[in-house]
Amino acid sequence: MFVFDIDGTLLTSNEQIPQSTFKSLKKLKAAGNPITICTGRTWACTKPIINQLPSLVDFVICGNGSHIRTNQGQILYDNNLPPNFIKGFFELVFGVTDFLIATNRMVISTSTDTPYNDVDHCMKLFDTELFHERIHAKNLLAFNIDRVPYKERTYIRNKLETLDPEVKLSPLSDFWEVLSGVDNKATALKTLSNQIGIPLKRFTAFGDNFNDLDMFEVVGTAVAMGNAPEAVKKSAHYVTASNNQDGIYRYLRKHVL
Repeated sequence: MFVFDIDGTLLTSNEQIPQSTFKSLKKLKAAGNPITICTGRTWACTKPIINQLPSLVDFVICGNGSHIRTNQGQILYDNNLPPNFIKGFFELVFGVTDFLIATNRMVISTSTDTPYNDVDHCMKLFDTELFHERIHAKNLLAFNIDRVPYKERTYIRNKLETLDPEVKLSPLSDFWEVLSGVDNKATALKTLSNQIGIPLKRFTAFGDNFNDLDMFEVVGTAVAMGNAPEAVKKSAHYVTASNNQDGIYRYLRKHVL
């Protein structure tokens, strides 16, 4: 099993899949190797990438492990942020700063200028009619935090961190990303491994960022991209060239194909 992150790994910095990577994936598939996409993106933001890889991808893991599906659309696992946290988040940040709510189907945001660079095709501007207490959010993001007075944002941050013990809040100061504390890429790969009967030691995973660290800990072979932070590189078994320098192709040519 070969597992690929999307942003900074499968894609170049200009959001393209290199031809060398595409040809490598075709060779992997032809040799009988299953291929999985494992990304922090939600399903709505992942679909355009999957559409560029027709018949090559066997499984898709989205939302940092909160959603797993087959290439035929069968959902193997799906989990969402707790409704009480979504409601509390909305009450705390609405009218104070910009925010977005990412679901499997769309991204609802108060601004089209978000920290996410992959949502143009699935963005909906926030409307109270699009928000309800049963909304199934994969992750939440409050941004432009630096515009909020320090005392007020400290208060909001403290309240968010006490809403639910099973929710994680990113430590970044300029935007706060909210993710499930239950799901991550490692738990998703364990679930997939159990369901399809391929042991994790036979998984090779490619990644470039901190949300790939837990994935690197459970797979048999972890490959960090050359553009990854040093801490991510140190956690991998191999470091290849960057996403802009045919990193996936270079590793596969040397070690697999």
